Amino acid sequence: MSTVIQSGKFIADGLPKTIALRSDVDWMEVINYTNWIGTTADQGAKYYWQRGMAAGRGLVQYHAAADDTTGMSEIAAGGGFTLYDSSTASLGAAVAVTNVTAAAPPLVLTGATAGLVANSSIIRLVDITGGAQLGGIDFSVGAVVGNTSAALAHLPQPVAATTDFYRIVSPSNMFYPDHRHITAISKAASAVVVTSVTNDYEVGQMLRFIVPAAFGMTEMNGLVGTITAVVKTGATGANTITVDIDSTGFTTFAFPATAASPFSPAMCMPVGMSATQAYANNLDGAVYNRATIGMILSAGANAGVLSPSGSAAGTGDVMYWRAGKSLVDTDES
Repeated sequence: MSTVIQSGKFIADGLPKTIALRSDVDWMEVINYTNWIGTTADQGAKYYWQRGMAAGRGLVQYHAAADDTTGMSEIAAGGGFTLYDSSTASLGAAVAVTNVTAAAPPLVLTGATAGLVANSSIIRLVDITGGAQLGGIDFSVGAVVGNTSAALAHLPQPVAATTDFYRIVSPSNMFYPDHRHITAISKAASAVVVTSVTNDYEVGQMLRFIVPAAFGMTEMNGLVGTITAVVKTGATGANTITVDIDSTGFTTFAFPATAASPFSPAMCMPVGMSATQAYANNLDGAVYNRATIGMILSAGANAGVLSPSGSAAGTGDVMYWRAGKSLVDTDES
């Protein structure tokens, strides 16, 4: 017997969807209402996940032709459902890396991408030969090609590097505010900052910047700025913080090469709120537990057509979901 513990609705925007749940779940079902009542070929209509299925997998029911003909299949690896618990502080197992390319964004080449969700997962690189400057820094993952590569969404083009490992990191810190590593700062009347992990900041927050000499823009070191604009969709090129600091005359910021290692990382950290904001103590978050249990609905394979988060090429899909617990375990395997 199963019981629905939670249900909801969202509008697809072409990106993965993270749904926080009020408790752990044993199954989840997603209906793409837009595609269900449509007749476009190869459009996913219903998606299902049950405990025991591999992370990133699930089942899909779709229009096999431009009519009501039904097709059914397993969702491609990394394109389905991923259950998460952000209170788990332990790192994922070490996964072998064969290369980090000198591309923009860089690609981490690996034969194992299980558990990685595009524009959602965070990884930490370890002992990268020729890429020591990347060691110990957390990076948001951009596009994922199953068992082939994962893009470092918010890192400028580095020198190519090779082995050894990456490890999956919990999707968010349990307590706010977060400090984040910086990968780029523009020279502008209002400096635009890029962080290695998709930021979780808000307009009106005040950030202190730490920029060691290895990064070049030492004039920024120690300054405090107020956030005036934020972009944080998670996709490559869509993770910026604009602050009221004029960096036009500063030296150029550049993410260090491996030869500069070891060095202290460039960082930003919240220190309060602007006096112009309605009363709020940003540091209250230091005692507010933000840990959640939830499900990540991937953007999926086949251009997002068979995706539980909606069709990437058809943003605006109306999505209904429900999740529940199985009260009796009938697994006899």
